[in-house]
Amino acid sequence: MASILPTFATLQQRYNDLVGEDTTSTADDVGQRHINRAITDILNTHPFSWALKTTTLTLATGTASLPTDYNPLWGLNDARIVVAGQDTDSVFTVIDREDRDNFATGDYVYYIDYNSSSDIYTFNTLTQTGSVVIYYYTISTDLTVTTQKCIVPEIEAVCYLAAAKNWIGNERNSELADIYKKEALERIEALYIKDQKGESSIKKKLPNKERAE
Repeated sequence: MASILPTFATLQQRYNDLVGEDTTSTADDVGQRHINRAITDILNTHPFSWALKTTTLTLATGTASLPTDYNPLWGLNDARIVVAGQDTDSVFTVIDREDRDNFATGDYVYYIDYNSSSDIYTFNTLTQTGSVVIYYYTISTDLTVTTQKCIVPEIEAVCYLAAAKNWIGNERNSELADIYKKEALERIEALYIKDQKGESSIKKKLPNKERAE
């Protein structure tokens, strides 16, 4: 089955169509940056289920680095120590950093810090050791190769928003920029509504577990 995710080449072609550069299929450097910024903007608009990823952290004295593509706007969707052979995992609850002294060593609570020296977000918990499975929302890395796939499954939302950035940046047609931005935002909202209703064909769910509230 063919992928519904657009390639970088497809995005560039559609972007060029919208900005009147339909004689070439490759966007210039500015256009490519607009496309990548549009993808980031969409991921920062809502916590889409298809932007959800999972990984396992290994705690060292209650701390572990979060992935470099972790999106801090949305926090963690879920964090748990998977207990083999049992129906109930040890699920973590997020707390404010300043409240950590209200809990005992070993409690399944966590807070997230930012380490400015290493430019990384860290997972901190009173549970000192173990492997913690987390579900987090990703920040997309910039597309650079034509065959790379875009994480956003809605080519028009990406390209209309990218094209709006082009018109604003060049100060050529603010009216058209507004039209393009409106079209993009309507498509983004429709995409999120479908996602919340479970209508996305690539909607991700936690396997065999209920999501933590």
